[in-house]
Amino acid sequence: MGSNFPVKIKIKLLGLFIVAYGFFYIFPNLYARWEPATLPMTWLDNSIPLIPFTFLIYTSDYLLILFAIILIKNSDDFRSFSRMMFATLFTCGLFFIFFPTTYPRPTYPIVNNTFIKAAMEFIYVGDSPNNCLPSLHVALTSVSAWSLRRRSKKVLGFFVLWTLAIIISTLTTKQHYFIDIIGGLLVLVAVVMVEKWFVNHFTVKHSPQISDAPNSKIPVEIFPEL
Repeated sequence: MGSNFPVKIKIKLLGLFIVAYGFFYIFPNLYARWEPATLPMTWLDNSIPLIPFTFLIYTSDYLLILFAIILIKNSDDFRSFSRMMFATLFTCGLFFIFFPTTYPRPTYPIVNNTFIKAAMEFIYVGDSPNNCLPSLHVALTSVSAWSLRRRSKKVLGFFVLWTLAIIISTLTTKQHYFIDIIGGLLVLVAVVMVEKWFVNHFTVKHSPQISDAPNSKIPVEIFPEL
């Protein structure tokens, strides 16, 4: 395994991701190029009620991703995580820009709990029910959980359950259709497959010191010291 990924480069990559997030998610969410389309509602969409406390779970996706950034220390693992996160954002962003969708969000009920009320207001004001398909919530949190697969079983299990809770909350907050979840998971599968292909073909090379051993390979630095 490689050395730990430099913290200062993590911070720079996080800053770059935030900028890209603004372009691929926030901008098309607020200023759709075309009229967003509504999608057919399944029986599951119609059956699941709006559950106010799940807004706390829905908004915890940012925290989950932040924990993944902190916990993934190995350089090779963090490079892989970074590539998949940017690829996920780019892939979903293309749908948001060129195939915008929207959800017929219902009127929120009145709640007294301060934290739940704040979470609901944050989503209502800052995250309009557009950019539905595929669900970026599902895709990014799933990629984060997948990238933690080398951690202990307890840590991985915790993040898998957290991710599942966030996935369910996309329905209980009435921000997404069920098909959006399927779309987000398909993005995960596609990104993982492309990442495996990329690692096998582009992140290794033959070492000149051991050129007599044709199967010997060493990693290539994808993110050099900045």
